[in-house]
Amino acid sequence: MNDELLEEAMKYSHARSKRGVVEEALATYVAVKDKERRRTTYSERLKQIQAQTRSIRLRSSSQEIVRQDRASR
Repeated sequence: MNDELLEEAMKYSHARSKRGVVEEALATYVAVKDKERRRTTYSERLKQIQAQTRSIRLRSSSQEIVRQDRASR
């Protein structure tokens, strides 16, 4: 284990023990990686949806639809 790195981490942690710092670091690592995975999954799904809907044409432009919606209120 890199003691210098651990001492540096302890400066930023609320944990009082080495074990606490390691657990905090692991929890942070897992949270960051989970968020990264979800972002990647979301981006992939978005690209698939965009590819599927690229060929769909609306009868009206999106701006015209918004104008009509505003006028009907």
